[in-house]
Amino acid sequence: MSVEQIKLIIAGTEETLRLLLKQPEYHELANSDHFVSELGLADAIQALSEVHQAIERSECDLVSPVVSSHLPPNGISY
Repeated sequence: MSVEQIKLIIAGTEETLRLLLKQPEYHELANSDHFVSELGLADAIQALSEVHQAIERSECDLVSPVVSSHLPPNGISY
């Protein structure tokens, strides 16, 4: 599986949870006495967003050294 596929799955899941969060049926469940959780759907959405951002940052870190390694030691390309 590629990094792009992983990012697409995470982003798709995040959007699906955002849609679910807007549904009155979800709020009925979340407000019931049987729904015992300190974490909510908004927390899951935030966590996925942070994971997606971390992957993007790590991609930048992985790409930057490769690009700069093609430059001469003084960093100037002729």
